[in-house]
Amino acid sequence: EKTAELQEMDALCREGVSILSDESTPLRQFGELLGRQWGLKKGMSDLISTREIDKIYDAGILAGAVGAKLLGAGGGGFMLFFAPKEMHENIKRALPDKKFIPFRFEWSGSKIVYHSNG
Repeated sequence: EKTAELQEMDALCREGVSILSDESTPLRQFGELLGRQWGLKKGMSDLISTREIDKIYDAGILAGAVGAKLLGAGGGGFMLFFAPKEMHENIKRALPDKKFIPFRFEWSGSKIVYHSNG
């Protein structure tokens, strides 16, 4: 049996797919889901986040991100911020020691971008 948190996370996932599948829905709503999901996940255990991760999250949100969540498999990873393009510079300034990697949705599917036979 799933916990209430897992049930809500499942519902958020379905809502996210719905938002991404409907071109008439503002993409900002997807960004808002990221923050809601991150809050649910953090509430499941004190071991999900750290003070450092919380500082990064808070700085990005205060600088204009709509939502964010941690990506990765423990011991490191990425903080994914969803923010309007006009807020990107504010977020970079708020987190000057962090690397900024631009992201965009790719609608044509997976592609090999680098291949080496060596």
